[in-house]
Amino acid sequence: KTAKKYAKKLGLDHYKAELSGLLHDVAKEMPNEKLLEIAKEKNIELYETDIENPHILHARVGAVIAGEKFSIDDPDVLGGIRCHTLAEPKMSKITMLVYLADASEPGRDRKFAAPLRKAFKHEGLEKAVLKAIDSKLLHVIEKGKKIHPLTIEARNWLISQLP
Repeated sequence: KTAKKYAKKLGLDHYKAELSGLLHDVAKEMPNEKLLEIAKEKNIELYETDIENPHILHARVGAVIAGEKFSIDDPDVLGGIRCHTLAEPKMSKITMLVYLADASEPGRDRKFAAPLRKAFKHEGLEKAVLKAIDSKLLHVIEKGKKIHPLTIEARNWLISQLP
């Protein structure tokens, strides 16, 4: 619902945003072993952080499942599913929107989500996504965990896109 709402506000295809939002966690409940197995079978690039924390693969595996099981081939829809957890460079607006919607939907902690909603409203999609990435990075750093390279690459790419 949040992705659809954001898409409507930006005049983007809200059907794509809604479909991506509905399917973004299609692989979330899979056991870690199964996520790793599918990732290897489907030649998903694996990073050290994926091996150490296979749950983060649910987004990239979910995009493969959505493509195969539901015959989805739209790059925006699949990108939203694939990138909703870590982000990645060269995200489309729909992909960024789903990333932001996942981070700021009403079920999230208000301390984390409210500033993202405010940034979206006042600063636009790209700056709100950057704020979401930064907030997630700070949380990972505070927990003493490793940062996934895709998130670093996404942040650097996004900064290069901003005026």
